[in-house]
Amino acid sequence: MLKVIKEKLNSGMGKDIVWTFSLQILIMLCSFAINKLLANRLSIDDFGQYNVIKRSVQVLSFVMLAGVGIALPRYIPLYRNSTPPRRIAPLLCASFIYIIGISFLVILACLLFSTQMQDIIIGQRDNQTLLIIALGYAFILALAQYVFAYYRGIGHFKWYNGTQLAMQLLIIVPLVLLPILTVSHVFISWLIITILLVAYLMGRELWRKQFHFSVQFESLREIIKYASGRLVADFFQFTLAAFPLIYISNMQGYQTTAYFSVGIFFVTMITPLFSFMGIILLPYVSQAIAKNEMKSANRLIHRLLLIYVGGAVFFIAVLYLFTDFLTTLLFNSDYVVTSDLTRIMVLSILPQAAYMLYRNTIDAASIIPYNAIILGICFITMAISFTLSTSITHFAWAYFAVSALQGLLACFVWRFLIKK
Repeated sequence: MLKVIKEKLNSGMGKDIVWTFSLQILIMLCSFAINKLLANRLSIDDFGQYNVIKRSVQVLSFVMLAGVGIALPRYIPLYRNSTPPRRIAPLLCASFIYIIGISFLVILACLLFSTQMQDIIIGQRDNQTLLIIALGYAFILALAQYVFAYYRGIGHFKWYNGTQLAMQLLIIVPLVLLPILTVSHVFISWLIITILLVAYLMGRELWRKQFHFSVQFESLREIIKYASGRLVADFFQFTLAAFPLIYISNMQGYQTTAYFSVGIFFVTMITPLFSFMGIILLPYVSQAIAKNEMKSANRLIHRLLLIYVGGAVFFIAVLYLFTDFLTTLLFNSDYVVTSDLTRIMVLSILPQAAYMLYRNTIDAASIIPYNAIILGICFITMAISFTLSTSITHFAWAYFAVSALQGLLACFVWRFLIKK
């Protein structure tokens, strides 16, 4: 198994890793630019509301995606390598219908309970227009992730990463060109840009491959069966990211939310660097499992864990030592007061990096959605710990504690699967 992995690193897999890592770095730099522009052009309160909406939209979009982001990369290779090969068009159509159905239910529920949803999603009442914009943006982001999952499934990692980079570059444009920038202007412009990009990408694939719309009940059943468990996991994963800001905005206002979002930003700007390996690693671990080579797969994961730990400790040290400088650079001097808070929260990078490593291998090793169970436990723990917290410092330590629990549970589940 290890010999196969080394050969892959020197050939197709190695190229995919280098390409993915390089573009993920560029995407991270784009997020720096976006954050800097917003922190300087929006007031502290508006920046706090922006972060609440952004996190809420991420949760909604992945609920609307309905687990298809994991299902397509798994089933497209299975369809294409079956004997005889199966057409993937029915699979793509079934996935699209599934996304539309779940999205309709989510949007309907949000509109029926719009008063309550406004408090949760946008952090204020009496702004139905902004709620509708947020829901529309969440839906189009779900379709964008559907396209990205398709590229990942067919192994086109250049398009998978390149289209994400293109999206990040495009949404920077209105932040620079708009003479007056408000929270509404940000999300309206991003909604329009994302609609155009998704329309182009979907149209390109339809035209280039002469794609014919066809649905098979078997494909729809497979997608629903596999994706439904991953839908729960995605919901909990992004709720963990959104809950702190939503809760704090309702309890302590937008200013405290803006300050807390600084620490979250530093964590979330680093952790994607640890998740990119899972994009490439998943099919190779699946191959080892299919050949009953779990011990070889475990040795590979163990070696990667050592690399992940070393990388996480390095990033924590850099962020810890240069907190004031990086906060001024990526935000502005008004946010330097959050430095002590940020130093607590960046400790979460280590356990979250471990979780990023185990997440895809757990999905590869078992159909049972263990990640949903892990994240569900963490969400309940976070809700309880935040309810008991009385200061922003307590919130920061609670955030770290939940991250530590997340990493430990993932490690425990992987070791359980190895022994099983």
